[in-house]
Amino acid sequence: MKIAGIQYCAVADWGSNLASLEAMLDQVQFMAPDVLVLPENVFSQGGDYRAMAEQHTEQLLGWLADTARRLEVWLIAGSVPLATRMDGSAVPAPRVRAAQLVFSPQGQQVARYDKLHLFDVDVGDAHGRYTESAQFEPGNAVVLADINGISTGLMICYDLRFPRLAQRLRDRGAELLIYPSAFTETTGRAHWELLLRARAVENGCYVLGVNQCGWHSATRQSHGHSMLVDPWGQVVTSLGGDSGVLMTELNMDTLHDIRRRLPVHDHQRLQVSLGDDLREF
Repeated sequence: MKIAGIQYCAVADWGSNLASLEAMLDQVQFMAPDVLVLPENVFSQGGDYRAMAEQHTEQLLGWLADTARRLEVWLIAGSVPLATRMDGSAVPAPRVRAAQLVFSPQGQQVARYDKLHLFDVDVGDAHGRYTESAQFEPGNAVVLADINGISTGLMICYDLRFPRLAQRLRDRGAELLIYPSAFTETTGRAHWELLLRARAVENGCYVLGVNQCGWHSATRQSHGHSMLVDPWGQVVTSLGGDSGVLMTELNMDTLHDIRRRLPVHDHQRLQVSLGDDLREF
């Protein structure tokens, strides 16, 4: 399975971001991937997420569906701000849900995951303290999706630091773990590759991190370095710190061989429990 990931620098203006994405899609179309992954906060980094959700959701979801059909790909939008929960109930203003959406090559939305872990931390950079919980309501479901025949665990950015979530997905059959992200330059330089490789080795899964990059504002910078890691913990393909398209391929024979030779999952004696909150699509 061929996977492409768009790494770019989103700003607050969603219109400008759409133009940047469209410019990169010609390159993606030439590569003819089966799956295309877009990063976290794909349409806006640092904008008014509630206003976007209330005023532009239909337009943005329509663009995603049209893009999936036009490119004939499985399209995974790292996160889109939505003013409703998965059950259709409203999220109280001013917050929204950070929703990862999966579209089939026919343009149908087939899965949704709402970010569980919110980035309320101080990493010591120019931005100061990050408080995602002021803008986002956390999700309450673990999501496993069948994407082009591959059992895929959906997660977003800060979720990468929580191994129990990845283990839960692996327990239910995940072969690929996906982390669309806007990992900061400070934390990314220290931990991005380390954490992606750790999740791959721990779970015997392919792990894909598609990150934003560059300066979104005068104080916020993302690390870039999108990459695919194989179940042995080796980096298969990676980008640097600039905008670009990651093009890579999954070899499921490699995954099955590593799991056969190193059956860590079969030796696990501790039950991973996150409640009855798994959703499968």
